[in-house]
Amino acid sequence: MPLTGHPFVTKISRLMDMNPGNLDSLEAIMEREGTAAKRHDLIVHGAEHRDLCFVRSGYAIRYRLLRNGKRQILNVILPGDVIGFPVSFFDRATYAVVAVSNLSYSVCPLSSYVRLCYERPQFGLVLTWLAAREAAICAEHIVNLGRRTPIERLAHFLLEIHDRLLEVGCAEQTRFDLPFSQGILADVLGLSVPHLNRVMQELRAERLIVSTSRLMELPDIAGLRRLAQYQPVDLALIPAEPTAQRGL
Repeated sequence: MPLTGHPFVTKISRLMDMNPGNLDSLEAIMEREGTAAKRHDLIVHGAEHRDLCFVRSGYAIRYRLLRNGKRQILNVILPGDVIGFPVSFFDRATYAVVAVSNLSYSVCPLSSYVRLCYERPQFGLVLTWLAAREAAICAEHIVNLGRRTPIERLAHFLLEIHDRLLEVGCAEQTRFDLPFSQGILADVLGLSVPHLNRVMQELRAERLIVSTSRLMELPDIAGLRRLAQYQPVDLALIPAEPTAQRGL
């Protein structure tokens, strides 16, 4: 299936020149299109995983399950994200991934992507840039759990998800699809479900959010940003390839 309009292509087009040659080269390494139903395990912790799955639509979570049965969600996976990055770089998967909605994705072997990086180095650079952004997002999650109040955590998380969906064309200016269960949201934020419900009610009472079923609306984004002390994680462009120096 062509990758024109694919959320991953939309995302990296902000960082590098996705000219026809680059787009054709990326399409050429895709082996197949895949789908997964809700609750399907995409990566098993401790298993070998050597594919990169570029999410076309749907949502998933990265998580670790401890011996006592407690789950820690590490991050949420949205359209445009890559399942298998960076876990494919390790001998065994260091976390698990499960779909939390119906999911569709484009698949290529890690070896094919590595070969593409040798042929077109910008594709290697773009993964470095995306890894830097993910590190910044993970740092904010640490601040969420360690220092922000529950209402600030929820406000910050909603703004993060909205920004990530908006940049790949999967959200409106003030509305987006949020299919996560209360249990998942509570795990992400380090709250109990009853506490999460109270915080949601506070944001509704302040008219900062309006939620119906899976749809989340942010009628006062500026106010929500002030509450969360939110700053978008914006990446700089990948520098253009320097021209070869000519001999004197």
